[in-house]
Amino acid sequence: LIARSSDHREFLWKYFRVPAVANSQSSIFVGIASYVDVEIDRTLELLFAQAKDPSRVHVGLVLQEHKEKRDAFPLSRWRSHPNVRLLEIEPEASRGAGWARNKIVSLHRGEKYYLQLDSHHLFVRSWDVVCIDLLTKLATKVPKPILTTYLTSFPMTTNVVSDLVHQLPWRMTAGYWMKPFRGILPKKIQYVPLPIQKHILMSSNGEPQPTPFFSAHFVFVHSTWLREVPYDPLVYFDGEEDSLAMRSYTCGYDMFYPTVHIAFHLYERKNSTKHWHDHPELFKEMSVNSMSRLKTIIETKGGTSSDRRKLGRYALGTVRSIIDYQHFAGIDYNRMYITTRARYGEVLGKWPTGTVPRLWVHKDGHFQMTKRENNTEFWEEWKHGEAFEGKLDKNGESLPEEAFIVTSRWTVTQRDALPPRPNLHMIDAVRGIEVHLTTEACFYRYPNSTEFQTNWTFMAYGYWM
Repeated sequence: LIARSSDHREFLWKYFRVPAVANSQSSIFVGIASYVDVEIDRTLELLFAQAKDPSRVHVGLVLQEHKEKRDAFPLSRWRSHPNVRLLEIEPEASRGAGWARNKIVSLHRGEKYYLQLDSHHLFVRSWDVVCIDLLTKLATKVPKPILTTYLTSFPMTTNVVSDLVHQLPWRMTAGYWMKPFRGILPKKIQYVPLPIQKHILMSSNGEPQPTPFFSAHFVFVHSTWLREVPYDPLVYFDGEEDSLAMRSYTCGYDMFYPTVHIAFHLYERKNSTKHWHDHPELFKEMSVNSMSRLKTIIETKGGTSSDRRKLGRYALGTVRSIIDYQHFAGIDYNRMYITTRARYGEVLGKWPTGTVPRLWVHKDGHFQMTKRENNTEFWEEWKHGEAFEGKLDKNGESLPEEAFIVTSRWTVTQRDALPPRPNLHMIDAVRGIEVHLTTEACFYRYPNSTEFQTNWTFMAYGYWM
């Protein structure tokens, strides 16, 4: 029977799950769903060109493009590429991002790693080595790691990464709740990409950091994820990343964002055709269905038979609960409340429980405890050099952006154990200013000033570490 098979490797993979690629233990399966995107050719070309070992890179491309363009150069050349598997679909037949990505798994042939991308990227040199090394190190800490993030943007006019790598890497943050539409109040977060703060980059030593958020345009994970968390074809676009984050986490996966550049993403594609432009009625219908599906996921406890009847293979996992995810993410879907640490995308911020941690972080720096004498705590405020642009240090030299500068010293006067009251009261006797550090923000006042004696003024958002 094997001898009569046109491809015995395909036969062994289909019926016995024997990998159909020779270097399966170091190979990467790259899943891309492309919809009428002129950038796909460049993305594929650079994907292979920038890999240290392009032979281990295998692409599964769901190409939603008109036949005349698929048959013409340059797209036609990928049909004969030995490491590219194509599923060609007319744009009129497409039903959205989730539907297309659901089909990617059919192109997997046993590669150990899975990389999910959009169809418009640039890549750093040896991106394949970086991904595998980071995931391998994470696997020594957690059983099921995922690398995922909103990649740093690049302009349409560039084709090189030499300048881009000097920018700060980005990460996902929980920006705000999606606006109501068609009579629905979606429990859907609009995620926002923001640069990783310098104090995190300086303390992380290049290691990925925990995140509760899932980016659909950059995912690197062991390929078992493809079957443990299968793509829901009924989720159109909005709700895709929310549901994948919840389902992955409850299936035992831990998500991390890289603190180094791996690839770059083209966010602004002003002249490109989007699926919802060509399918406005389908967009409306499936967007409503997607929000309904996301609502069902949020309201289920996960793992029960009734949940499985509602969502089938696309239900929550049984390793953790949706409540566990909400505590981890710092998001309350019932009250539709987003904590400051979720808005910053920093899950390591933690709520005080009886005692106050030694570090409180805000966008320009941090407060940290320095010593304790005679039951009195002393804290210092540190700021990044970039917050003092144009200023000089004590030697008359310009302050470097990466520097940390001690700007003030504080004495703790009172501590409140439970939110929502302020958690830490401190005073700077030299300047005559008092601050309250809370789980969400910092406030200040001048206790010796009649005008500011009782009124607290907002200083900065921040969180405990």
